Order: sequence, then C-alpha cells, then structure tokens
Amino acid sequence: MSPTFEEKLQIAEKLRTTHVVQPSIPPEYDRYVEAVSVEARIVPTREGDTKVFVISPKNAGDESSLFINIHGGGFVRPHEHRDIVFSAMVACRVGCKVIDIDYKLAPEYPFPTAFNECYDVVKWAFGNAKALGVSVEKIAVGGHSAGGNLTAALALMANKSKDFAMTLQILDYAFLDAVTDPAEKVSATDLIPVERFRAFNAMYVEDPADLSNPFVSPVMADAEMLEGLPPALVITAGQDCLRNEAEKYAAMMIAAGVEVTVKRYLNSNHGFVVHCLAEYSGAHDLICAALNKAFNV
Repeated sequence: MSPTFEEKLQIAEKLRTTHVVQPSIPPEYDRYVEAVSVEARIVPTREGDTKVFVISPKNAGDESSLFINIHGGGFVRPHEHRDIVFSAMVACRVGCKVIDIDYKLAPEYPFPTAFNECYDVVKWAFGNAKALGVSVEKIAVGGHSAGGNLTAALALMANKSKDFAMTLQILDYAFLDAVTDPAEKVSATDLIPVERFRAFNAMYVEDPADLSNPFVSPVMADAEMLEGLPPALVITAGQDCLRNEAEKYAAMMIAAGVEVTVKRYLNSNHGFVVHCLAEYSGAHDLICAALNKAFNV
C-alpha cells in the first residue's frame, strides 16, 4: 500500500534532516565564494516561480560562457551552501557565469515538476543570453545525483524539441534508472541504504508507470532519442551503487554516436564531488577542463 501524502511528508522530513555524507570543504575554497557575486533571482516557469542563483566572477567580461548547475539530494533534499561553493569554484576556475537552480522538491512537488522547472530555466537562459551577458553558443548544463538525472532528461527533451542546444552535459554520479529496485544495486560499499534509496524514489514518482519514462529513467531512452545529444562528461564513483547505470547510459550514448568522456574514480563514493571527499580534486579538474574545452577557452 502506498504511503499517504502526510506519511510522505514525514518520510521527507527524515530524509532532509539525516545525512549519509558530511561535506569536508577545504577552507581555501572560501576564496572562490569571495571572488564572485551571488545574485538570487526568480525565473518564471510553467511550475511557477523558480529561484536561481546567478554567480558571476567579479572580473567577468561583457560576453561570457555559462554553466547551469543542478544540485542533488534525491529530488527531496534542498539546495545547500555547498552547491554555491561548487558553483563559485567553477565560475572562478573556468571564468564563466553559473546559474545554480533551486528547484521545487518532492514529495510536495513530484515528477514532472523539477524536470519542467529545470527545462524552463535552461530555455530561459538561452532566450535571455544577451541580457545575462553570455554567448548562446557557450552554455553547458550539469548536475549531481538527482541533478544528473535532471540534466540527462532535459538534454533528451531538448534533443526532441530543438528549443536549445547545450554545448556540454555533465552527469555526475547520476541516478538514471528508476526501474531497477535499489536492492539490486546496493552493495556493502554503498553509502545509501536500500530503504533510504527506495524512499527517495517513492517521493519523486507518484505513478509507477512513470518509472520507465525516459525523462525519469534515461536508460530507457531508445536510440532515436539519443542520436544528436550534446557531448557528455559522465563521472562515476567506484564505490557508488549508481556507477553501473551511469556507465550503461554513457555506453548507450556512445553507441548512438554521441561524443562521451567517462571517468570512474575508483576510490570514491556517492557525493564525493560536491562534498569535497576522496578524489574530488581530480574530478574538479576534469569538470573545469571539460568546460574550458566546450567553451573553447
């Protein structure tokens, strides 16, 4: 029997107030935040007003490149300061502007709310590139965990609609398969227990039929949906239960003729990039190098 909405709210509160990963952001990363301006803005979307943070290097030129960052948290946990720190790091090291999306959360706003919001924010950024001071030909999108799912999903939708064409998609330990039960994924090295994993899924997807929707489970996309996707950087962690589905999706994109770079960090676990754990430094280097290449810097 499915939980009631009130029961879902109680589960969500537990998910939001308990942690399986604690950030370990180096003190020197404060300098990235100090070197940028952070402006909170509201973007109108079909799901209502969406809060975003526009992060700009204080020495940004008149026409810059843009990276759009989508945070993780199982579609349930909120945007946090670490997301601003990560975005500021990218802004400083790449010399680009960053839009960090604070999308609405499940279970209050289940699928497709966050998907629609993020798609509309990216479409808005392309449509307002001149006002934002960025080049429409230098806009990339990336996300972490649930944010990686949203990134892959909106790339699939944009590939169909032709509303915009991002120059790069970055999928960082992305959740891409809602069909397979978490019990078949989780091993002894994983940080996310099976029941917690199932709870995140249940919060985001109300209709079981949507589990196989490619905009929920990108691994369910067919070859036609994949052909013509933008280049992708796929980052996985060797001790994370999501590594196999992300690498499967990478292989699917490669088979469809998409330019894909895949990197598995063998000694890392879920969340290592934004929490600055294990091999995060190498991942930060890789992300910034990929963006510089995409932006022809």
